[in-house]
Amino acid sequence: MPLSEDALLQPACLGVAAESFENLDQVQDQIEIFLSEVLPECRRHLKGLSDGTIKKRNEKDLASSLCKWLGRYACEREVVFTFANEEPDKARKSRTNDMAVIPSVGVALLQIGPQFFDPDDHLYIIEAKLLPTPKARAGEGDRSREYVVGNWAGRESPTKSSTGGMERFKEGWHGQGFLRSAMIAFVMAGTAAARHSEVNYWIDDLISHPIPSHKAAWAADDRLVSVAGLSESSGVSEFTSRNSRSGDNSPIRLRHFWINCFS
Repeated sequence: MPLSEDALLQPACLGVAAESFENLDQVQDQIEIFLSEVLPECRRHLKGLSDGTIKKRNEKDLASSLCKWLGRYACEREVVFTFANEEPDKARKSRTNDMAVIPSVGVALLQIGPQFFDPDDHLYIIEAKLLPTPKARAGEGDRSREYVVGNWAGRESPTKSSTGGMERFKEGWHGQGFLRSAMIAFVMAGTAAARHSEVNYWIDDLISHPIPSHKAAWAADDRLVSVAGLSESSGVSEFTSRNSRSGDNSPIRLRHFWINCFS
């Protein structure tokens, strides 16, 4: 939990300069700018990219490697945050986030509004997926649309689990309490433009044919919209979506960063 103001009086906090922001939105602006700037550089360091063997690496392996490079660039740039891999979710301890952005250990006290945050606190959540999703193994269900929604073959079941990337945010399994988060796709085949059309087709299908187990309805705002900025030669494409959530949660804005892993 964020530190109370009384923590400032503790000896461990004395003499440590605190970084201060008016609100979390300001920090998340910096996080998304950082991701736009350094992901093309991180991409170059992913093992197997040059000889094509990167396709043999799985989702968790790639996410772990990327997290380490993001942490290195965060350290070099002396930003107020860093990156943690497979971080337990604060709202649901039984689940883990592929990556969480946390205060840098070099900033002992990060003040956001009236609260103080330390490296045990989350500032931003990132979910990682492969595009296309690898062929499912026995018992996994249809994973073909997992960037958006999991177990497509079992979509009519009232007890269908929420294993899709965007699905987890909409159903409140990830990013609960946040108004912004991100998804990273490791694109293993096809152009970003073709995958963009495919993902939006899956979303349109959910709009037309709602899944019984979903508490949050899918709508046009869930579709991915291209973000201008990175050139195609950078190997990273950006999109954004505004996604309604279940219950009385406010919509969450997702930033989508797609990393070309096949050229």
